[in-house]
Amino acid sequence: MIGLEGAGSSAGLTRRFAEPDHFASALLGGEFDYVPVREAPFAATLRVLQVGDMVVQQADTSGHVVRGGVSPGMAVLMLYQQAARHPARLNGTEVASTEAVLAVGGAEITGFNPQPLSWGALALPLPMLEELAELAPPQLRLRGELSVLSLPPERSARLAGVVAAASTMAESLPAGLSSPACATGLAMALREEVAAALTTQAGIRSRPRAVAAALRLVRAAEDFMQARLARPIYTEELCAALGVSARRLHDAFHAALGMSPHAYLKSRRLLLARRALRGRGDSPELVKSVALDHGFWHLRHFARDYRALFGELPSETLASA
Repeated sequence: MIGLEGAGSSAGLTRRFAEPDHFASALLGGEFDYVPVREAPFAATLRVLQVGDMVVQQADTSGHVVRGGVSPGMAVLMLYQQAARHPARLNGTEVASTEAVLAVGGAEITGFNPQPLSWGALALPLPMLEELAELAPPQLRLRGELSVLSLPPERSARLAGVVAAASTMAESLPAGLSSPACATGLAMALREEVAAALTTQAGIRSRPRAVAAALRLVRAAEDFMQARLARPIYTEELCAALGVSARRLHDAFHAALGMSPHAYLKSRRLLLARRALRGRGDSPELVKSVALDHGFWHLRHFARDYRALFGELPSETLASA
């Protein structure tokens, strides 16, 4: 879902997902694509609370790579709750749990979360951001930009607290949203905390040139793969298409995502195989043909890796399609 149109003046819901595609399509404020990673089935819980023009989203997700962008006319303020030894990486920058990320309409997002992660996000219209960030540094209002903000500890804690309270209301007290006083009070609290966070006290972390170059190369690789979804892509083909060495491609993926091209491409091919299985009729031979079509020559290894990522065998996916 791209924008916020069609939602009521106040609404709350909680949904649970086992499919990365379904989770991605449920997110508000932009368009996103999720690729699960690591040896655990993908799982996500999304809590959404809308009050007027603002939407709070809080999610618990398993390890994944995410790519996408914020819709024009929107801004998204994000917070991460995570273990310090497994930080999330967004646009090539590790984001601490005491920091916030501001993505303004048109900003591209490339993220890697190696472990299960909880995050919260507040999506709001750009005119509201410009009003609330009146005292913020001018670069925070630039369209198409993503900034990592270092906030004072007490300000970060207050902002995280109001987002957590909103997500709790979405899950536990949706009936309370029908009260105008409740909705108005929460809307004012959200506005005040955003305005207080986006002031001259918010330090903007700079991004090294090497990381920016790596990010451009990874995004070029993603664009190349996105234009060829019908077939598997391998490292050698990417290097030839982008005109770079295997070492440079490897270093770029590690700088931007924290993982090797091989590991990412394997997870991506497994996801494409799952999409193919879910879209076909029931036939035992289809598992073999889908595996081969997506570059998995050893069927036993394919079944093992597929089950580790999605929690079921390829044949089970096919049977339930």
